[in-house]
Amino acid sequence: MLDPSGTLTVDQVHARFEAGEGRVANAGEIMPTGGGLALWYRLKLPAVSSPTPLVLTVPHAGMNSVDLYRPAAQAGSAGAGQWQLQRSGNQIPVAAWPVRHLHPAFELLVQPHESQPSYLRVMHNYPINVYWTLSDANGFHEQSKQWHLLLGVYIGLVLFIVLISSLQAVSWRDPIHLWYAGYVLVMAVGQLSLTGLGGEYLWPDHAWWNDLAPAVLTLVAAAWLHLLLRQLVVDRNMFWLPRGLLAMAALGGAIVVDLLALGRRPSYPLLAPYYLASLATYLGVAGWYAWRRPRVGVWVLAAMACLVVGAIFPILRTLSLLPLSLATQYGEQIGAAFEIPLLLIALYLRSRERRDNRARVGALTRVDPLSGVASHGVLLQRLEQLLLRQQRDPDLGAVLRIRLSNANEIRQEYGMEIAQNAVVHAGACITSVAHEGDTVGRHRDGDFVLILQGHLTHQQLADIGQRLIVRGLAESPGLPPNMVLKLKLAVAEAPFRASDATFLLESLGRVLGELAGRSGTALRFVSWPRPRTGSLV
Repeated sequence: MLDPSGTLTVDQVHARFEAGEGRVANAGEIMPTGGGLALWYRLKLPAVSSPTPLVLTVPHAGMNSVDLYRPAAQAGSAGAGQWQLQRSGNQIPVAAWPVRHLHPAFELLVQPHESQPSYLRVMHNYPINVYWTLSDANGFHEQSKQWHLLLGVYIGLVLFIVLISSLQAVSWRDPIHLWYAGYVLVMAVGQLSLTGLGGEYLWPDHAWWNDLAPAVLTLVAAAWLHLLLRQLVVDRNMFWLPRGLLAMAALGGAIVVDLLALGRRPSYPLLAPYYLASLATYLGVAGWYAWRRPRVGVWVLAAMACLVVGAIFPILRTLSLLPLSLATQYGEQIGAAFEIPLLLIALYLRSRERRDNRARVGALTRVDPLSGVASHGVLLQRLEQLLLRQQRDPDLGAVLRIRLSNANEIRQEYGMEIAQNAVVHAGACITSVAHEGDTVGRHRDGDFVLILQGHLTHQQLADIGQRLIVRGLAESPGLPPNMVLKLKLAVAEAPFRASDATFLLESLGRVLGELAGRSGTALRFVSWPRPRTGSLV
C-alpha cells in the first residue's frame, strides 16, 4: 500500500488492508519511494506450533527508514489492538537499531495461532524495490559471520595495498602512489558505508553521517579518481586534458559541499549525471592513455572498464531502470575488487618505466651516446685520478688521443649515417686494444682518448699506436667496401709534466693539429719541456 503523504498510522493502514485496499507485493517491482512517500507491507508470517524466534531482514543498506509493527497482544486478551514498534534505517543511529547489523534486521518471536498481521513501513530517498527474508536466529547469525568475514578480508586487502603504495611512493620516488593510496582508502571507506559495515562499526552513533556517508564518500572517490588520472597525464602535450580532469574533480567537490550543507534531497538529482559523466571521462582518458602509452595504459583501461561495468548497474537501479539484484546491489564493490589490483599493476609499470628512463638519462651523462665509450666528464675524472697517482709513481700510465682524420671526407662521400658508423667502428677499434683498468673516452670535440694503466715503455706505446692505425685501415663488414679509417694519434708517456687533465688534453690536441698537415705521419709522442733547474750561489 502506498502512503503518498507518509502520515498514515498503523491503525489506519490496518483498517485499509482489512477493507481490501492492498495488493500482492512483487519483490522485483521498483516502488516509487522518495519525496516523503511511505510503503506499507502486510507480512504473512509462517504458522508455528510453538513460540519460534525468527529474524526478519531487509537486505538493503542505507535505507532511510524501516519500521516493523508487531501486534502487542492477541485479540481477546488485555492489550489487544496495540502495536509493538521496532525502528531501523538511517533516520536513527545504528546503535539504536533492534539488531545492530549491516542492514535493517528485526528479531521476532512468532506465537502459535497469531491472529493479527504484522506491518512493515519503508521510506527511502529514491525509487527501489523492497524485499525481505525470514530466517531462524542460527541461520541469520551464520550468514552474518560469513558477510563480516568477507568484508574483513576486503579491509585487510585495502590496508595492505595502502601500505604497499606508501612504500612504493618512497622507494620509486613517485608521488602518484600516494594519490593512489588515498583513492583506495577513500573508496574503501565508501564501500564500507554502502555495505553497512561503516554504520555498524565506524559511526554507529551518528545517524546523520550514516545517511550521507555513502553519497559523500562515493563522490569524493569519484573526484579523487579524476585527480589520480590527472597525475598520469599531467605531463602530456594536451594541456586541456589535465584541466578538464581538474574541473571534473572540482565539480564533484562542489556537489559534496552541497550535500553536506543541504542534505541529500536537494543534491540527489545531480548525483547520477555526475557519475555518468565521470564514467565516460574515465574510459575516454584511459583509452587515450592506452593509445599513447600502451604498456601502461592497457592496464589503466582495463581497470577503468571494470569500474565502469561494476558501477553502471547501481546507477541504473537508482534511475529505476533495473530491479534490485546482486549486480545492482554489489556491482560497484565487485568492479572495485578488480579495479584496485589492475591500477596497482599499472602504476608499478609506470614507475618502473620512469626509473629506467632516469637510469638512461643518468647513463647519458657517463657514456657517449654514439660510440658507447666514456663521456667527456668521466674522461676528465679518470685523467685527474691518473695525475694524482703519478705523484706517488711518476712512471705510471700513458694517454693516447686519437682523431679520425678523414671523418669529413667520409661524411661528404657517404652521408651522415655512414659517418656515424665510422665513428662507432673507430671506438670499437680503440676499445679492442684496451685492457682491464684502462679507459676509453670521447672528448667533447669528437676525438677519442685512451688512458692506459701500468708501466709502459716507449716501444710498447708505439706498438699499441701502430696496431690502432692498422685496425683502422682494415675493412669492416659494417662499412662500405674499400672505405678505411685514417686514425692519427698523439701519445703522452709518463711522466706527463701537466698541471691538470685539461692541459694534458690540450697538449695532445696541439700535436694532432700539427699532424693534420702531414700526410705521411700518423703517430707522434708529446715532447714535454724540461723542468728548469736552479743555480747554486
